[in-house]
Amino acid sequence: MKNLPVKIIVHHTADPNAGPQVENVNEWHRQRNFNKSILGWFVGYHFFIERNGKIIQCRVDDEHGNHTQGENFSSIGIGLAGNFDYQSPTALQIQSLVKIIGELIKKWGIKASEIYPHRKFKPTSCFGLILPDNWAKEQYRIFLHNKLLTALIALKGLLEKLILLKWKTLKRSN
Repeated sequence: MKNLPVKIIVHHTADPNAGPQVENVNEWHRQRNFNKSILGWFVGYHFFIERNGKIIQCRVDDEHGNHTQGENFSSIGIGLAGNFDYQSPTALQIQSLVKIIGELIKKWGIKASEIYPHRKFKPTSCFGLILPDNWAKEQYRIFLHNKLLTALIALKGLLEKLILLKWKTLKRSN
């Protein structure tokens, strides 16, 4: 059965280790008998983001996940390295997260309102006690706002150049 993603579910590893964690997660999920993905990983998430922002795709999008019981055939799971019960995600992780979210929203037509923490579906602190339930949605909203602001500034610059060019043309013709 194929995964038909209509939501994004964000997780943390609950491991405070600053080093790479994907291999540890892979071994932990192998020991828990998670199925091996088409890409060769036991990691239950579709994407994994290390603390340095490195993105590892562990499952193809339409392959069912092993990250949230009852939601594995209708969601994309994104795991972030770190324990967000008492440490914050890094800026590099946030940049990578909003990039993936943007790509998934565009590719699958997932609504931005359908981004959830793991705890929405299971009694757990995941994606971390210090992050509110709307944290991932809010990070994506900020990303879109900044992207729009950058585009508007560029557009303003183009309009100013056009006005100046038109003014110079009118000045020469007089």
